[in-house]
Amino acid sequence: MEVGDIINLAVGLGVGGILTKLVDRLLDRRQGRISEQQSAWEQRDKEASKRRRLEEALHETRRCLHEHGVPYEQMPPWPGRTRPDDQ
Repeated sequence: MEVGDIINLAVGLGVGGILTKLVDRLLDRRQGRISEQQSAWEQRDKEASKRRRLEEALHETRRCLHEHGVPYEQMPPWPGRTRPDDQ
């Protein structure tokens, strides 16, 4: 083996090691972003579920009031829906 071959081998191993670490870091970063996005969707789903349960409870309350003789016109109006960016 000549000196040039040894240098080429050393450079090849060095670049290969650097590229491997770089790819590993990029994949870890991507996985972190994916888990953050998944967490955000889970949070939105929880909030939507709570909102639906509240709406159903309000509907049941209004229906019960109506069955006991309270006309819909005398009940408070339904609350308006607001989007998160409207707040």
